[in-house]
Amino acid sequence: MELLADTRLTDLFARLRAADFRDCTRTDIERACRAMGGTLASDGSVDLPDLPAGTHTFGDDDPYDENKPCRLFSVPVAKIEPEQFRTYLDRAVAAWGEPSWYSGLSEDLDVGWIDGPTLYTLELAADGDLELGIRSVEVDGNRRWWNWKTQYHYPELLDEDDWIPADEHDLEYTSADNYEVDYTWSAGSSGRGAEVWSVYTLAHLRGLLTDLVTSLHLAMRALGPGPQPLVLDFYDLEQSPDRQVRFTLSSNEIRASAAVTDATRHHLVALGFTDRPDGTALRCWSDVPTDARAAATVTTVLLHRLGLGTEYLTMHESGDPLSIPGFSVDLDVDLVDPDEDDDEEDDDF
Repeated sequence: MELLADTRLTDLFARLRAADFRDCTRTDIERACRAMGGTLASDGSVDLPDLPAGTHTFGDDDPYDENKPCRLFSVPVAKIEPEQFRTYLDRAVAAWGEPSWYSGLSEDLDVGWIDGPTLYTLELAADGDLELGIRSVEVDGNRRWWNWKTQYHYPELLDEDDWIPADEHDLEYTSADNYEVDYTWSAGSSGRGAEVWSVYTLAHLRGLLTDLVTSLHLAMRALGPGPQPLVLDFYDLEQSPDRQVRFTLSSNEIRASAAVTDATRHHLVALGFTDRPDGTALRCWSDVPTDARAAATVTTVLLHRLGLGTEYLTMHESGDPLSIPGFSVDLDVDLVDPDEDDDEEDDDF
């Protein structure tokens, strides 16, 4: 898909903002389409003059209100490289003002503008697809709240052998990757939402680290990197301070490092870490999107082998990885003991 000319792009954003989609019910969207000189068909397709082909609506129902069927209005804007995203963002800011938030889940970057009951988004996928979305603020918030409130069921859905990544070479997806998390990081003036997503198992951590790395690296390319890399320190206050694993993401590489001691040396060697003069061992990955899962797997395997994969594991975030303010990793490591879950089930009988 070719880039839209600046004048057409600016006009698109202005027309959509003026159409007043309100709560994004079907009635609201039909009214907005008429205001723009077009129609909404019964199959959800949209016929609007001068809008890109493929503009469509999709069901976007509120999990708390089945009697209020809402829809997502989606406009495929362009196929771009991440570095071209700023052109579209600047035009959107000119029409809609400064974004309310930025966020990412996995291989995506979302930027949102809240205007009363309506949420406007620019969504960039890793394959370069750029889409403009319009949906209900209330539905978006209720869906996030539903996913957050029900996340404690996650460990119950795991196969017994999928709790802990034990082989650094096994990158296959498992039942541990079937989780409902709306974003792994957020930034901006108001943040994506109030939710902080819990990480219940090392396998869950492996998946979410992968998602965080791929999404944040995409954002670094699209928005510009910040002055400092993202640093995640994993440790257990009950263990020796030397048993700490550091995970670092910059715009050009992923790093995992740990102190070399009698207790850690053989594990670090087995996992391909290289000794450094400062008494630590380091392993690096330079192809960030491709190597994200490999780096996350090695890190979680190391945590397990060092005895850190318990309910006492803590993750501390530092750094300033994006060129926009207010960045945060919205994950909380809160590992559960599978044996305790089994004991609780036995107590129920």
